[in-house]
Amino acid sequence: MELKGRMNTWNLKKKMSFFLTLTSVMTSVIILSVSTLSAVHYMTEQSKEMTRTQLETLASNYDKTLEQYQSLAIALVIEESVQEYCKSAESSGEEYEREAGEVYDYLLNMLNVQSNMNFAVVEKYNKNKYVYKGNSSVVDARFELVYQEDYEESVPAKQESKVHMSFSNRYFRDGKYTLTIYHPIYSATSIEEARGMLIMNLNDSLIEHLHLEKEKEADNEMFLMDCNGKIVSVANQERIGKRVTYQEQMQGDSGSFQKNGVLINYQKVGKWNYYLVNEISVFELYKGNMKVAAVLVFVIVGMTVLSIFLLRKMMKAFYEPLDRVVVAMDDVSEGRLDKRINQSSMDEDSRKLAEGFNTMMDEIDGLMEQVKVEQHQIEQIRFNALQSQIKPHFLYNTLECIHWQALADGNKEICTMVKALAQYYRIVLSRGKEIIPLKQELEHIRSYLVIQNMRYDNIIELEDRIPEEFHSLLIPKMTLQPLIENAIYHGIRIKEGEKGVVTLRIHRENQDVYLQVCDSGSGMSQEKIDEMNQSISRHDETFGYGVRNVNKRIELLFGKEYGLRFFKNEFGGVTVEIHLPIEGKTEDKGVI
Repeated sequence: MELKGRMNTWNLKKKMSFFLTLTSVMTSVIILSVSTLSAVHYMTEQSKEMTRTQLETLASNYDKTLEQYQSLAIALVIEESVQEYCKSAESSGEEYEREAGEVYDYLLNMLNVQSNMNFAVVEKYNKNKYVYKGNSSVVDARFELVYQEDYEESVPAKQESKVHMSFSNRYFRDGKYTLTIYHPIYSATSIEEARGMLIMNLNDSLIEHLHLEKEKEADNEMFLMDCNGKIVSVANQERIGKRVTYQEQMQGDSGSFQKNGVLINYQKVGKWNYYLVNEISVFELYKGNMKVAAVLVFVIVGMTVLSIFLLRKMMKAFYEPLDRVVVAMDDVSEGRLDKRINQSSMDEDSRKLAEGFNTMMDEIDGLMEQVKVEQHQIEQIRFNALQSQIKPHFLYNTLECIHWQALADGNKEICTMVKALAQYYRIVLSRGKEIIPLKQELEHIRSYLVIQNMRYDNIIELEDRIPEEFHSLLIPKMTLQPLIENAIYHGIRIKEGEKGVVTLRIHRENQDVYLQVCDSGSGMSQEKIDEMNQSISRHDETFGYGVRNVNKRIELLFGKEYGLRFFKNEFGGVTVEIHLPIEGKTEDKGVI
């Protein structure tokens, strides 16, 4: 009433000015209020869409990665050597060692190609046997200790799939999280009954690179969970192994919903039993947008027209960085993987988002380049394998031709030498195997001595005192030959006019064996023997290469507690004692 009374005293000009001003202000408030609310809603939806796009992109990339892992596993289980190893029911002795060795060689080649693979295992059902090959740089793997526990905690990789997967830190003492794939090994012609199990452990790229810069914020977190709701990978490792409380609300392969003030977006990883989930506080989602609304209200009070102008400028500056990101993601979805976001004129938060996007694309480029390199390595391995098949056959065929030509000419000495040389190189090549039975090594020595006796007029006699029960002992290839050669050149040959004897002996102590090479040569002083033992343990470069190489290979295969030792013998010469494990296997070389 007081205002109405005052207005009655105003002239028309003043009244019009008042009403125009009031109308202008009210109109501006309504327009700007609607605009502000619309802008906040639009920005919120843009943020949600960006998160969904990010989830879809990461899920698609990881789906491809898991498909590659599955293809790798399938290639391994259908490989001929793996099938043969799991098919044989009662193989033992040399046959089993041959089968296991072939599987081991294939796993070795696979680890050389697949750089992120820590170890691979082929388990033979119902026989308590397996072939293990681990990367030489991995010393903490504890396969036998945690295999059963980890497998029981694993989940099926896909619906109704026999393949299981596990994200855990069980296999390594330093707590490193890795991906383990458990793939049944079926017959190549039937899947009615599994013959074994393939176990692959890998350093997974999603575990190592899932954590974007934005995810370090307390109110915005992205993680990977399995179909049972258990979190398997997240920046905050305290949450790993815990279960979410909203799994029943996750319907379909993707979607979003709110719970307890948190916006939850999820995306299933292809057909795998895993989901990528993003949790973001609703308050954090709206907080930045509400700041814009407060600025607009303040500007309305001061200067309505100017506020509209300033608002448009602010909105343009605010949206431009986000538009860059959205445009870049659209380009990537169309196959332009070289797309990068220009970070000029961006604020700090937008720059972090752009840096995260650029880093992700750089990592994708790196992974693609890695795939190309690995493919090239596979082709090189295949070529080298073909060469290794051709060269031995060429050598054997050539030696065989020489043998028959000499036989035709009646030259028995050449026949004997060529036959011994062919047998010598058959053992040397051994189809690429590094560890062979002692029986084969003895055959190799006999062929070597045939050649040497023809050269030195039969001055060397071999006395083999090794019982047949030790013939299956596994020993590194070319272990005895350098030692016997050393005995001939530095012991027996020096005693001119006398026939030398090389004696082979062996004895067992608990789980170790001691194989001795004794010569009847000229011998050496105790001081010289002590010097030799010290030099070989230090890997002195002045020490004989062949003998030093034998000792080094034994240490690498079986451990530093094994190797060579020199001492005087009862024949007046020198004995070289070879210390080996009775089972002839290593922790990480995969020979069982």
